[in-house]
Amino acid sequence: MTIPQETDRPLASTPLSGHLTVLDGARGLAILLVMTYHFTMGMAGQSFSSRLLFKLTSVGWCGVNLFFVLSGFLITGILYDTRTSVHRFRNFYMRRALRIFPLYYGTLLILFGLIPWMNRWTHGFQGVERAWPWLWSYGTNILISLDGKWFPLSHYWSLAVEEHFYLIWPLFVFTLDRRSSIRACLALIAIALVVRFWLVGQGLVLSAYTLTLSRMDGLAIGALVALSIRGEHGLGAIVPLARKGAKFCGAALVMLMLWRLGLRFHDALVQTLGYLLLDLFFACLIVVLVVTPQVAPLARFFNLGVLRSLGRYSYGIYVYNSIFILVADGLSVPSRVAAWTDSVAVERLVYVALATVSTLSMAWLSWHLLEKHFLKLKVHFESRPIVSVE
Repeated sequence: MTIPQETDRPLASTPLSGHLTVLDGARGLAILLVMTYHFTMGMAGQSFSSRLLFKLTSVGWCGVNLFFVLSGFLITGILYDTRTSVHRFRNFYMRRALRIFPLYYGTLLILFGLIPWMNRWTHGFQGVERAWPWLWSYGTNILISLDGKWFPLSHYWSLAVEEHFYLIWPLFVFTLDRRSSIRACLALIAIALVVRFWLVGQGLVLSAYTLTLSRMDGLAIGALVALSIRGEHGLGAIVPLARKGAKFCGAALVMLMLWRLGLRFHDALVQTLGYLLLDLFFACLIVVLVVTPQVAPLARFFNLGVLRSLGRYSYGIYVYNSIFILVADGLSVPSRVAAWTDSVAVERLVYVALATVSTLSMAWLSWHLLEKHFLKLKVHFESRPIVSVE
């Protein structure tokens, strides 16, 4: 069992006690970026304004980076603050399972049950049968790397990366002291960079984008922040650095976008330098958010009801948005919308609106009919401090 060091701050003495609504908003922004990216993928504009719009939406893939940093930050905070509790391993894994498995495996059960019987609706899922062992075992990202191409439901790759993190990271935080865990974070960041540089050098673009080892830096950077603020000086020690870091990384990302005429996830420079800059920027943003007064414009933006609602349903939105695209392709929805109007702009607007409403509706139903009921079972796995007997 790890004994807290005298220099460690308990959670109650930091501004992180309780639920941070601004981080719900950050999660909402992340899923909004991803959803916009998926629904406008392949679209190009004729006018300057439309070209600029689609150039901006093409950056939406970076929402996954924000998810990774947020997960690393929040999960590590939970692990560290419960490291001396009774049944800490059991409680953590069961609480994660109750949050993740019902939607993940429920969706797979429905899809694999429907695919053989609804050929018209599931035309977009052709070829997914061979992927089922990988999907069921959280190995989607490994199959993508082996094949070197996307396949139906391949958006589950990021869920695989996070699940691998959930499985392994408690072994570090629960058994090491804070400083050793910080060193583990730094080692994981270095390993991810080395692996990603090597994969990019080999031309393995999708491997660099999806493999757990090559994307672990985002999770580790979030974890590093969570551990750092639980030190002797708490948040105060890193807030000035975070403010400067956000400005520097933000400026560097803008320069990179201007230089590369965009921020494409498969660009070699983006994969090697850009991913790291994004992760650092998002980590700095999280620190700034948790210390920003609620009345400040930045906090008010991330506390917007629409962003917080998107954050609440973000898991379902992530799962269902790409499924909608596959079903829509199977039913020829894009071509039917195009036949309905002569305006390309109207066609795209109608498709994006239909995709958004359908996805949000599915996520809302999923939350209220399935997810929240399993979450109620978390009360059986609450963390309790170890009671010592003299």
